[in-house]
Amino acid sequence: MAVEQARLQAARRELGEQLAWYRQAAGITQPQLGQILCRTRTMLSKIEHGTRSMTASDWRIADDRCNARGALIAEHAALVEAERDYRDRCRTQRRQAQQAAAHAEIAAARTRPAARPQWAWDGDEHAEELVAVVTKLIRLIGRRKALQVAGVTLATMGVSGLDTDEHTRLALAVAAPGRVDAQLVENLAVSLAQAKRLEDKLGPGEVLDTVVAQHGLVRRLLAGGTPPRLHQSLGALDSHMASTIGCYLVDMGHLDEARRHFEHARKTGHDAGHTAYAAYAAANASFAAYWRGDTPTALDTAAAARSLAARTDDTQLKALAELRAADAYALDGQYGPCMAASGRAQQLLATGAPGSPAYWVHEGRIGSHLSRCLSLLGRPQEAVDTARTALAGYDRNYVSGHAHCTVRLGHALVLSREIDEATRVLGDAAASANLSPRLTGELHAARTLLRPWNTTPAVTTLDARLEAHGLAPLTSPRT
Repeated sequence: MAVEQARLQAARRELGEQLAWYRQAAGITQPQLGQILCRTRTMLSKIEHGTRSMTASDWRIADDRCNARGALIAEHAALVEAERDYRDRCRTQRRQAQQAAAHAEIAAARTRPAARPQWAWDGDEHAEELVAVVTKLIRLIGRRKALQVAGVTLATMGVSGLDTDEHTRLALAVAAPGRVDAQLVENLAVSLAQAKRLEDKLGPGEVLDTVVAQHGLVRRLLAGGTPPRLHQSLGALDSHMASTIGCYLVDMGHLDEARRHFEHARKTGHDAGHTAYAAYAAANASFAAYWRGDTPTALDTAAAARSLAARTDDTQLKALAELRAADAYALDGQYGPCMAASGRAQQLLATGAPGSPAYWVHEGRIGSHLSRCLSLLGRPQEAVDTARTALAGYDRNYVSGHAHCTVRLGHALVLSREIDEATRVLGDAAASANLSPRLTGELHAARTLLRPWNTTPAVTTLDARLEAHGLAPLTSPRT
């Protein structure tokens, strides 16, 4: 087994060396590939040295970006198969050894009185490992200090994607913020990016607590004596995290709390000299005002977002500012300005903006928002056409956004009195409606519009589909 383990370690190193070779041949630096994969430069270096691993999906992305033409994918698949076979045989050997030990224990038990063990473990290897670590800590540094270290470690639970060494550095920095360095700030930014990508697929409810924990760490570092040279970059991260939390709170229906986060994000972005994050906060504040029905604030903050975004080179951020302006104009009943702002948002997407906080703005998202605006402006057929076009090109990686667009198409179809098609579309969206209360609320609003057709087979079938997903009754039958 030792020989085979050494062979697997050599295969991991070889795979990492191949990644490094293809990356360099493609002219991509470690930080650039790390940003693509949401990994720190330190982590990517360890992957290329074969001491850390990546998921199959990350290897597919790396293979594509480095023009490896399937070589990295094939080598990783072969390594995974070899490691699986090795683990299976190790597991079999352990099971046989455990069975032999059990038989020996039974035989020995016949010669001594029964006794209750002090520790009653269920065979969990991680639990046994934890006891060993805690015991060693207590022996080395004493019980009180060991508990302090454990408390600091728990504070890092909101940070994902870091290896053991990086977690240790973070734990030490939390205890003594003077230890904060640029690499640690980058690690925190990568953890936020990973949480946001997870939210794209699972909805805000799954990651809100994680990002709140991350933000708490950043606030603690800023308040505890972080080196002055890092205040600007850490303050910018504070702003980005606050805006992210505010967006999730909007989706969860906590609009007042979201507004406070956006105000904090805009101030800290400004204080850090990061105009892009200040613009991002203003755009999101307009979004929250839209959902509160606060037209003056929606218009004012959208104008501020436009002005701030114009001072940056971030075209996606500028597109987001135009999108929020379109929302505000629709809320104010201004059809012409709404369409003009949406058109400008589409034009701005012609050029990319790597690393933008508004990375999730794309043509499908703009079309989805425009469809909602057109429904609000009393133009349901235009809303239907726009939503259908948006859905056809929507990036399915944004699961929640795709579900919102589907519901908006269903809503527009109800307004157009295309009831059979509307109920089919809304039924298709039901499976994803639990991703956020805002999404459920939009589905609720569309179902409410169907009250005049409550007794029709189409609506009855829709209600059955909603009930199957735990969403019925969304509305009471019409009397």
